[in-house]
Amino acid sequence: MKQTLLTWLFIMIVCLLPLSAQASVEVPYKTYTLTGEGYPIETQVAYVPVGNIGLTGDLLAPEDLFVGKDNLIYVADSGFQHVVVFDEEGKRIREIGTGLLREPLGVFVNEEGIYVADYALEEIVLFNHSGDLINTFGKPDTPLYGERAAFKPQKITVDRRGNLYVVSEGSTNGIVQLSAEGDFLGFFGVNRFGGSLLSFLPDLITSETQRVNQFLRVPPAPTNITIDEQGLVYTVTAGTDNEVVRRLNIAGANMLPSDIAGSNPMRDVAVGAAGNMVTISTDGTIYELDPEGYTLFYFGGKEDGTSRAGLFVQPSAIEVDRNGQLLVADREKGTVELFNPTGFTRNLHEGIRLFTEGYYVESEAIWQDVLQLNASFALAHNAIGQSEFKQQNYNKAMARFERSNNYSAYSNAFWEVRYEWMQEKLSLLFASIIGLITLRFGIIYTNRRFGYLAPVEKRWVQVKRLKLFNELLFVFRFIRHPIDSFYYVKENKRVSILSASILYVSLFISYLFFIYGRGFIFRPTPLEYFWFTYDLLIFATPIVFFLLVNYLVSTISDGEGRFRELYIGFIYASAPLLIGLVPLVFVSRILTLNEAFLFQFSLLSMIVYALVILFIMLKEIHDFTFWGTVRNVVLTIFGMILLAFVLMIVYVLFDQVIQFLASIWQEVLYRV
Repeated sequence: MKQTLLTWLFIMIVCLLPLSAQASVEVPYKTYTLTGEGYPIETQVAYVPVGNIGLTGDLLAPEDLFVGKDNLIYVADSGFQHVVVFDEEGKRIREIGTGLLREPLGVFVNEEGIYVADYALEEIVLFNHSGDLINTFGKPDTPLYGERAAFKPQKITVDRRGNLYVVSEGSTNGIVQLSAEGDFLGFFGVNRFGGSLLSFLPDLITSETQRVNQFLRVPPAPTNITIDEQGLVYTVTAGTDNEVVRRLNIAGANMLPSDIAGSNPMRDVAVGAAGNMVTISTDGTIYELDPEGYTLFYFGGKEDGTSRAGLFVQPSAIEVDRNGQLLVADREKGTVELFNPTGFTRNLHEGIRLFTEGYYVESEAIWQDVLQLNASFALAHNAIGQSEFKQQNYNKAMARFERSNNYSAYSNAFWEVRYEWMQEKLSLLFASIIGLITLRFGIIYTNRRFGYLAPVEKRWVQVKRLKLFNELLFVFRFIRHPIDSFYYVKENKRVSILSASILYVSLFISYLFFIYGRGFIFRPTPLEYFWFTYDLLIFATPIVFFLLVNYLVSTISDGEGRFRELYIGFIYASAPLLIGLVPLVFVSRILTLNEAFLFQFSLLSMIVYALVILFIMLKEIHDFTFWGTVRNVVLTIFGMILLAFVLMIVYVLFDQVIQFLASIWQEVLYRV
């Protein structure tokens, strides 16, 4: 019995060995992915460091990497001034360019030979695969390039036609494009400025000539370059937050989202077999992106002096071999580190490949496996959603697209659901509307003749005469007659502090419903992020600031309004929002992206009309002229900004005082 028990225990241990090996992978970094809402979340280890090339002194300062179709590894080493070739096992085979190269910073290999970008020689040097010099390409001898423009090649890639794409230092006009013979073809894929307030304001106050002559208004030059099997060129650019990673079509236009950025400037980009992109930043963080540019993983980091595998001092290049293995060059350490993808990552890459090729249904099983390991993986939800959409399971597709925050795909699925509903229910809906209209007119007609609703009407009149109820209903009058209504507020006191306070609470509830209750297409805040105190501050702070500042400003400028009238007038001026926000939430739940303008126009109309009524309120209550009211509004806005700055300064000073007192208290406790 004892022997049998030991045998079964041994079998269980052997069976669990692969699982425990996978689970116990220890790396000196954490791996993160992004949820559908864009928040980082820790996930399974994506890549594991498995070794280094160059530890025996083969490399001094590796600047660039290239993995050939035969899986040979080419390393441009500016320290030893040559290109070193390794096999896929990391064994050194030969050197190329010894005695000829001076500062090789980039390398590219194809059937024609080995192209090396030499910064010091100011040339692209071409060797055959035996290491013999074939040709050199220097600065283009044409006025189109620019007589004063320098040619300082740093990185190089070549397309199928033999055209060269050269990243030259300071080439703000874009990538230098040369023919296979070295003729200048033009500049390709120039970077663009990102739109920002800081760049927009100067454009408003300067002429076209002044903008052309601004020295600093030049786009940043690309930092690194690569090309995929389809001939699409990829670049990374340091020193910008706009279009950091780009995929360029034949016209030089970017095909990726413009907001791809890391925590630090990017150094290099490489493309895997599944179309996935990997980049590395100056702080050693490796990012992997799917073919659409959305983050799959990021991991790695800066070495802390402990020489742990997987961390970097000065990363300079990254590559992907045919097996999906990552190679990362570290210029300071003089090594090329190797990373193997885990089973989770290989499974993910296979799913991406099938998904990219349009095999949505076939890839679903793989994505289900991915979700078994990480239920928050947004790309998996999106892929399964596409599969469900293709199978016409639109409700299930909507749920998946919502998890992955894919608004356009969700809108398409919702359109199909709505269309099916309309086909089934539209006739019934129209019949119900016609029936209700007919019933209404029938009741009105018969009531006029027989008066059977007289007791109800009498009761309604009695309810309307109740002071508080009448004051609350008075808000509807502001929509139609705002000027007369403010006269009643000021002179006849038709409303009270109590009714205004109830309306403030109602507006806050409507605001919460609008923030958290809108249809998914219109970007509602998820209910799990509800924080009552935060929402109350966001809602109440502008109102309190406005009422206080406007009262003080108006008092100084001889305004007649009292604070009570301002308090009441403000909420009644918000009548369009009070009445319209809740219905707009329900409208948002039946619209697709194609009808989004209806939602936006309605919301904008309500806000504009509320501001118009607010302007009328200030004019009537303070008894200002039109321009006097404009002046009052401008001073109020300025005063609100000033008050915010003052409170911020007070908060900072108060926080410092608290920290000072806390440090004294700790010192007293320590001494005692």
